[in-house]
Amino acid sequence: MSANRMRGFWCAVLALLLCTACSNTRSDEEQAMIGAVEELVERYPSATLQDIYKSCFQDHFGVAHLLADRERVKGYIEYELSTADSLVGIYYEPCGWRGNFVRVNLLAVHDGHLTADELTDAFMASAAYSKNEVSEEWLAEWQTILRLIKEEGLDRALVGFSADSAELARLLGEGKYVMHHSASFRDAYHPHYRIIHRSVFEEQILPRLK
Repeated sequence: MSANRMRGFWCAVLALLLCTACSNTRSDEEQAMIGAVEELVERYPSATLQDIYKSCFQDHFGVAHLLADRERVKGYIEYELSTADSLVGIYYEPCGWRGNFVRVNLLAVHDGHLTADELTDAFMASAAYSKNEVSEEWLAEWQTILRLIKEEGLDRALVGFSADSAELARLLGEGKYVMHHSASFRDAYHPHYRIIHRSVFEEQILPRLK
């Protein structure tokens, strides 16, 4: 083996050992954080850092935009059902690493498992569990998630990571915390869902999906 190849071999071994050491010293919360990110990236290969942020944000805050008028909420659901270019994917999935909130795919309504009224009621009930003010706790949590992504080398697997990281930092610095899905995510997966709190989901929605 040449000297260059030998150096490359030992560098790879060192990197693996360092990664293993980091993993072994992580808290249970940090393990849950990076596990959720890895699961999201595996399920959605076209996801970007922006989509990871959105999932974690939804988990922490819940319903970002809530309309007080129930009929308008239902009307938006019905409109989205009638105009969606594609309804695909799984019926539900947890947000972030805690799973405090669940994304319920409008596909479940389309396929007859739920009615628009039932999804509307669950969405409205979830407002009581949502947060409206961004805290230092959230900013610190997001920085931890970013660090873990880099430690695991997932930043190299996410297209546009550096640009997205800089843009998110800029927006957060301006007090803008609510993000949309990335264009690549929307084009690949056509997301159409509503955010429901876990307790409401388990009581009102999950029994209809079994």
